[in-house]
Amino acid sequence: MGNLTQYGIHLDAQSIHDKQFEKKMRGYDSQEVDEYLDEIIKDYTRMQEIIARFEADLADIHVELLKNKESYDQFMMKRRLEDLEIKVFGERREHLRPRL
Repeated sequence: MGNLTQYGIHLDAQSIHDKQFEKKMRGYDSQEVDEYLDEIIKDYTRMQEIIARFEADLADIHVELLKNKESYDQFMMKRRLEDLEIKVFGERREHLRPRL
């Protein structure tokens, strides 16, 4: 995973794995663990928001690419028809219209 601090995410899987807690007589300091878990929850919530935004942006880009591909396909079809007209008639025939 790249540097996500630019998105407000400060933890990654390795830093979570490497976290060491101070031991008390009967286990970990529950307040310290709770505070750390709160930080993890905030980061994971932020990551989920970022992923959702990226997915929405990707869907928008996909729709735009499909629109552009249709426009490009139509443009290329027109160019091919014009090339065919020139080969068949020796010129582009503006008055020819496709029959519906």
